[in-house]
Amino acid sequence: MNILNLPHWNVVGVKENAHDYRVEATIPEEAPGYCPKCMSMYAKVYKHGSRQQLIHDLPVHGKRVGVLLTRTRYRCQECGQTFLQRVMEVDDGKQMTTRLIRFIEQESLKRTFTSVAGDVGVDEKTVRNLFAAYVERLDKTVKFETPEKMGMDEVHLLKKPRAVFTNLTERTIIAVLPERTKKVILAHLKAMPDRERVKLVTMDMWKPYADSVRETMPEAAIIVDKWHVLRMASAAMEVVRKAQRGSLEPKFRRRLMHDRFILLRRPKDLDDEQRATMEGWFKQFPTLAEAYRLKEAFYDLWDIPKKADAISGYEAWERSITDRELLTAFKPLLTAMHNWRTEIFAYWDHRATNALTEALNGVAKAVQQAGRGYSFDVIRAKLLYSMALHKTRRPKFGEGQFERGVEPPTLGTDIGRLLEALEAEARRPE
Repeated sequence: MNILNLPHWNVVGVKENAHDYRVEATIPEEAPGYCPKCMSMYAKVYKHGSRQQLIHDLPVHGKRVGVLLTRTRYRCQECGQTFLQRVMEVDDGKQMTTRLIRFIEQESLKRTFTSVAGDVGVDEKTVRNLFAAYVERLDKTVKFETPEKMGMDEVHLLKKPRAVFTNLTERTIIAVLPERTKKVILAHLKAMPDRERVKLVTMDMWKPYADSVRETMPEAAIIVDKWHVLRMASAAMEVVRKAQRGSLEPKFRRRLMHDRFILLRRPKDLDDEQRATMEGWFKQFPTLAEAYRLKEAFYDLWDIPKKADAISGYEAWERSITDRELLTAFKPLLTAMHNWRTEIFAYWDHRATNALTEALNGVAKAVQQAGRGYSFDVIRAKLLYSMALHKTRRPKFGEGQFERGVEPPTLGTDIGRLLEALEAEARRPE
């Protein structure tokens, strides 16, 4: 039985230990039609002995496989150089089968390099190099479809904020940039195919995002993500809470710090014990009670159905802040509402949000935990090119590329499924 499942290879011996198979094999001789050294079609080529090489192959039965492959050696009479019999299934530069290379490429998108290297019996550096070459090829061939509803946000990778683009409708990642500067963002948007398709873009209050969209997609509506705005109201209440700690003894200071999670919740999410705890703090600190009321009233604005009523409600909310301490705490939010008023209230025109943010941060955290020492380029590739996690749609006939090696557009990497895959890999025993 041919354990290698390669029909043209003749297996002449198999040895096995606890971890590996060592297979001895030969292949039929086939006289070369030209010299690969001097490329002469007319040179006389003759046999010049044979050579045995160790070729790594796909794992079999959970064990690593090394093939001691005997190959005929030839000499060219024209140039005098020698060369080995050609084997279609072998990459001579890497001394492994081409199917093993494909396996390493695919597995490296889902698993750590160390894990893949251990399973196939090659050095981790080899896996890294194969992966780098694979990603370079994917960057040229994989195209992401430009969505009608696009999200622009950030994730923190390697202690640095990176711009990330999402397809809001499909809940997929379509781009991850090394920075979120205007230069980098603008270059990406200008290179985006069919960018006139984009009808709306959600983003946080980062001026380079807005300026770049206005320059490249002037017809697209810009919506500031409501969750970024709402977090500013919670942050303002936190400023007030922290200001109260100075008058407390250490024991109560720690308790108030612990109870901040209660204050950050909505009233409907509190149980009776939590509600009683919160009321106790409010009796002791009336300013904190008012900060919580303001925070909740601001959250409630987003439940107002009509835009005009929401604007009126906000203006009344702003006028209700008269205490100097509260004005200071809520000043960043008030400033943001003034500077980004049009884009914030555009939410009521489209009801679009960057609800993927928390999932994206979870993905980033899982990727970095799974592979400590990964570079940004490796993390980016794992986020974008996990093919089994891509969402696709079947194009109409004639739509897309016909050129060999060019993939049809993908809708991006499914964020939910990617996070599940990364968490599963984190639980996988080494």
